[in-house]
Amino acid sequence: MKVYITCPVTHTNDKLDLLPEIEKIVKSKGLESFIFEIGGSPKEIFDRDFKQLKSSDLIIAEVSELSHGVGIEIGLSFNLGLKRILLLQREKEITKLAQGMPNTTIILYENLEDLKEKLISALDKICT
Repeated sequence: MKVYITCPVTHTNDKLDLLPEIEKIVKSKGLESFIFEIGGSPKEIFDRDFKQLKSSDLIIAEVSELSHGVGIEIGLSFNLGLKRILLLQREKEITKLAQGMPNTTIILYENLEDLKEKLISALDKICT
């Protein structure tokens, strides 16, 4: 199983530090991972990310901050038939459209340790 890992970066880089932690958990489960890459022309970014999404089975997206890019990735993942884990900091909100998407798990978390524990549990359920 391959996992595409992403977070918003247009308005803030606050969540970038979570990505290596998420990747460690994914790899500890024996899963292949791809962390989205920053940089390139708009066409290069779309082509690279779409290629990686098409070859993935699951997307893990941090969604506590608004992001058109992450929203597009989530929409593409739905059309490609991927499962989704959306990570949302407690007291933040997410659109009801994403909440109603089939094959989507939303993890509400307080801090990094809480996120790790809940992500491990969610991956155990999805990967069995």
